[in-house]
Amino acid sequence: MARAERKTPIGVPPASDYRKSRTALRFFLVRSLARSAAIATTPQPAGHGHRVAVVGQDRAGLALARTAIAAGHTVAGFDHDPEVVAKLRAGRSPLGDALTAMHETGRYHATDDPDWLAGCTVYLIAAPVPLRRGRPDLSLVLTAADTVAGHLRDHDLVALESWVTPGTTRGLFQDALAARSSARYHLAFSPERHGRAKLVGGVDRRSTLAATAFYRTMYDVVVACATAEEAESANLAAASERRSA
Repeated sequence: MARAERKTPIGVPPASDYRKSRTALRFFLVRSLARSAAIATTPQPAGHGHRVAVVGQDRAGLALARTAIAAGHTVAGFDHDPEVVAKLRAGRSPLGDALTAMHETGRYHATDDPDWLAGCTVYLIAAPVPLRRGRPDLSLVLTAADTVAGHLRDHDLVALESWVTPGTTRGLFQDALAARSSARYHLAFSPERHGRAKLVGGVDRRSTLAATAFYRTMYDVVVACATAEEAESANLAAASERRSA
């Protein structure tokens, strides 16, 4: 069977090689943040809230959904595991009373039905990435890509927040989206936030601008990296620093 033609957002630059040693990545993180621009130091009001899909409803995904709701957005909290969804609907989660508050806003719905993703304009992928034999298992991330791809429309935003190695957003993840969608979407990587700054890097300039504009509604400091690979590498270096601290 012929391989599906790869559809990419507008203006995708050639991929760069970001394979670096752990020591080099530490220096790369410093250089990346020095070159990057702080887009905002205070949140930008949402104006009218977006309809946001947060795919993956473990602790990280729930925290992301809570932040989006606090910013005025409406969230479909999607998880492929019906047991996870049943617990969330029953009010049981690692967030405790915060989940109850999310439900009380009327702007949070936990679901395992992909039809609830229809009409979303922002898709935040927070699927877990477990290690298998010392290597990241991207099966849940790629399943998430397959799930959202069927709902994508032109100018929608897809942001990968899962822990991945450099090159994944533009590579395997974008290929999985392209297999089911020819929409001219925006695609970015923005890792789970540790500390005050939220990193964002798109596969092209328009994607970076779209992602930073959205995340400005949620976070006090948003830092735009030059590319998705730069954001992925900076996140990897930061994780290495945290483990060695």
